[in-house]
Amino acid sequence: MTACLWFYQQIVPVYFRFIFALYNYYNHWSLINYVKDIVYYNTGFPKPYWSNISSNSIIRELIENADDGTRQELEELICGGIIEKPVHEDITYADIYKSQDNLWNFLFFTGYLKAAGKRFMERKTYLSMTIPNEEILYIYENHIREWSLQCIEKQDLSGLVKALEEGDCEMASDIITEQLMDTISFYDYKEDYYHGFVAGLLKHNGKYLIKSNRESGLGRYDLVLKTKRIRKGRAVILEFKVTSNIQGLEKGCMDALGQIERLHYDNDIKEEGYTDILKYGLCFYKKECLVMKKE
Repeated sequence: MTACLWFYQQIVPVYFRFIFALYNYYNHWSLINYVKDIVYYNTGFPKPYWSNISSNSIIRELIENADDGTRQELEELICGGIIEKPVHEDITYADIYKSQDNLWNFLFFTGYLKAAGKRFMERKTYLSMTIPNEEILYIYENHIREWSLQCIEKQDLSGLVKALEEGDCEMASDIITEQLMDTISFYDYKEDYYHGFVAGLLKHNGKYLIKSNRESGLGRYDLVLKTKRIRKGRAVILEFKVTSNIQGLEKGCMDALGQIERLHYDNDIKEEGYTDILKYGLCFYKKECLVMKKE
């Protein structure tokens, strides 16, 4: 009884609850499948069951066609925020893509957003909306992740590799910053987010192997790029830091470079036989990146 009570009090409201006209409704498909998983597969973790029975194409369309303003609104929603849009109650499916407001309205009417407030001004009704639960939040995040990867794979990012090879920190900073500006972020701007982001930018470079979070010296470096050849090859060490303000970017880079030296991250790389080793400190503030090189 205690376990069932905990399930209904803690898991159900967060993951599967919708609110319409101040009444609570639950996604019965998700609830039934979650109970089945608990009983037959002994799992304690909910899954996005709804995403497996729907194409969610409307969210994909919103993400793929988002302008800068829409991207900022998506980031606000995913962080638990609220956006406000005029209500068009007579909207039909054929009207969805005639305007961005129509698309937001349709997301609300189909359950991908919920009402958080309403106001009337100048003969128009404005609706405050937010993401209803964790299950729907996962759908947004998953589509954003897939869209971001597809965008990166279509681009020629050889300029970033060239900038790192030539020690052009300004160029490297600009390329990474531009890529961050073009993305929809749904992380808390923590170091692991930037770690994964830069690794994704360099993933298909075609020249260097990427090693991540490997032990070397007295700690673990963030990223290392290594050519397949050793005797005439090169290695590039990248260490990341995050700052709470724009003024802290340079200090963050210096701290990263100091950590590379202090913890001897190049020890294992030297033991492998690499002699040309470049060392970079990267510091991030939201969607700004600064790159500095160890001289």
